[in-house]
Amino acid sequence: MKNYYALLIAVALVGCGAEKASFETQEQARQQVLENATFNAKAWRDANAPDAKIMMRGDSTISPACITGDGWVTVDLMGAGVQLKCSSVSGTIGCMKVADFKARPDYSNQDGNCNKDLPFPLPKILK
Repeated sequence: MKNYYALLIAVALVGCGAEKASFETQEQARQQVLENATFNAKAWRDANAPDAKIMMRGDSTISPACITGDGWVTVDLMGAGVQLKCSSVSGTIGCMKVADFKARPDYSNQDGNCNKDLPFPLPKILK
């Protein structure tokens, strides 16, 4: 009976373990996130502040345990005094000013939290 309980505990512990992403996989995800968010930021900038320069910040939630991140990248438009939140997975969502982002709890509640609903590998936003 003792061995039975030990086996049950071992199975339960294995079931609880989450697979961790390698450094290379994390870097590939970060690269795709930046490419996608840059695409969205350029589209927003071109329509609203064409002379601004884009400064990307990345998705700081990407980690070995969270390969998809939260789905959002903060972007500063230098020379325009505008800060954006840009989707890292959807060209349809694109970018919005931070104030608009904060007013949308369906989006802002994702910020800083691992979004396990995002697809992996992350899709490339088509140009």
